[in-house]
Amino acid sequence: MKVQLEPEEARELLVLVVDRLLDEAGLSDDDRAAVRRWRSQSMKAGADGMRELSAKLNAEIERTLQTKAKSAVMKPDWR
Repeated sequence: MKVQLEPEEARELLVLVVDRLLDEAGLSDDDRAAVRRWRSQSMKAGADGMRELSAKLNAEIERTLQTKAKSAVMKPDWR
């Protein structure tokens, strides 16, 4: 199985994580504004940082799927 996120999909994932962080982390208003500025200015869909994040997410997803596939083969049937 191959799962790969496009940069736009990775950005949507980033937006969800950052929004949750902003809601639950108890940051000050200034800190929240700084994080939002970073997200809107530096992490646009076509930005270098977003492409790099997308590549890292895809590599991690692939590594995780390969690890799960290996471990499933190595487990004995009787457990």
